Amino acid sequence: MLKQVMGATLALLVGVSSCAFASVSSTYDRVTDAQALVARKAIESTLEKYKDDNTSVNVYTVDELNTYVETGVYMQVIHDRDKCQFTPDIEDRARIVGMPAFEFVWGDMLINGVCVKQDVELGLDYLNKSVSHGYAPAMIKLSDFYERGFLVSRDRHRAISLMRAAASLGSHTARLQWADMLVRGLGAPAYYEEAFSWLYHTIYFSEYERAKSQYLQKQMKKMMPANIVARAMSDNFSDY
Repeated sequence: MLKQVMGATLALLVGVSSCAFASVSSTYDRVTDAQALVARKAIESTLEKYKDDNTSVNVYTVDELNTYVETGVYMQVIHDRDKCQFTPDIEDRARIVGMPAFEFVWGDMLINGVCVKQDVELGLDYLNKSVSHGYAPAMIKLSDFYERGFLVSRDRHRAISLMRAAASLGSHTARLQWADMLVRGLGAPAYYEEAFSWLYHTIYFSEYERAKSQYLQKQMKKMMPANIVARAMSDNFSDY
C-alpha cells in the first residue's frame, strides 16, 4: 500500500509519465532541481502521513542510512532485518530525488541483486551518480573496483583519484585505505605528506582502526624525511 501511494504521489507531483516508469533501459529520465525538490517534499509529506496512520511504517532517514553504510551493515539491515520492505522508498529517493546515500545503496543492491533483479550496468550507473554528488562511500567502492578490475576495466589512476577524493572529504575509512594504497606503492610521493597528515589528525575509535592507522603512520614515516613528517604532524599543516 505504501509503495502504491508513494508512486502515485511522486508521479503526480513530479510529472513523470507512465512510459518513463515502464522503461527497462539503464537510462532513467532526469528531473530538474525544482522537480526534485517537489518530489522530496512529496515523499516527506506522504511518509509523515503514514507515520501518523500506521506507527509500524519507518523508512530509513539519511542519517540512519549513512550510519549503516559507514559500519558496513546496510545490506544486512535492508535484506535480513527489514526483509526488503523499504526497497521502493530506496529506489524513489535514488532515482527521482537523487539523494547520494540512497543512490549508493540502490546501486549496490542492483549490482548484487539484493531485493531486486540484478542489473550490474545500472548499478554502476548509480554508483557513479553518487560519486558525482560527492558521496565518499561510493568513491571508495568504485576505487576498489577500478584497482581490482572488478566489473570495470582495471584503471589504477582512476582508483587513486577516487580514493584520494574520498579521503579529502574526511572519510575515516578512505583515509586508512588511501594511506594503505600509498604504502603499497600506488600514487605519487607528492601525496605522502598530505595523506600522512590526514591520517595523523584523524581520530579512530575501534581498536582495529587505531592499530591500522598506527601501522600505516609508521610505514609512511619511512617514506619521508623527518622534517616533512614533523610538518605533516603540525596542527597548521592543512585543513584536515
